[in-house]
Amino acid sequence: MEIYNAGRNSPSSQKLQDMLKERPASFVFVKADSVSFTGHDILKFDDVRTNIGNHYNASTGYFTAPKPGLYEISCLLFGFGTSAVTFQIHKNSQIFGYGYTPGREWNSNTVSLLMELKKGDNVYVKHRHPNKKETVQGNQHSYFSGRFLQ
Repeated sequence: MEIYNAGRNSPSSQKLQDMLKERPASFVFVKADSVSFTGHDILKFDDVRTNIGNHYNASTGYFTAPKPGLYEISCLLFGFGTSAVTFQIHKNSQIFGYGYTPGREWNSNTVSLLMELKKGDNVYVKHRHPNKKETVQGNQHSYFSGRFLQ
């Protein structure tokens, strides 16, 4: 990717958009103050702040790889009050990594992963315990991100 200064060699808006499409990235938060997380729910991050290429779908909670390569996936979940939060990050229907926020006063857990994805692979955050109801703190405290590295 070329580097431009804001002066005479700045890219046109269209050229900048074309460059960004080569580097898809999403950064999304949980919007509500809190969200109940039960069964095998997929957590839907509905406060979309960055979605270069539109590869995150807030209605499904899926980040879909637009092309093969190495991606960085990160998730921070903040337990609401004293709620523990047990979660897993999936690549398609397979568990790729686990996360756990202990049930103490306002704790969080961050999981950062490097994933080799093929075009069309889906990555999402899923609740881990079928018989527990846990509460995730929203309001810009819990987030999910995915970005293409190479």
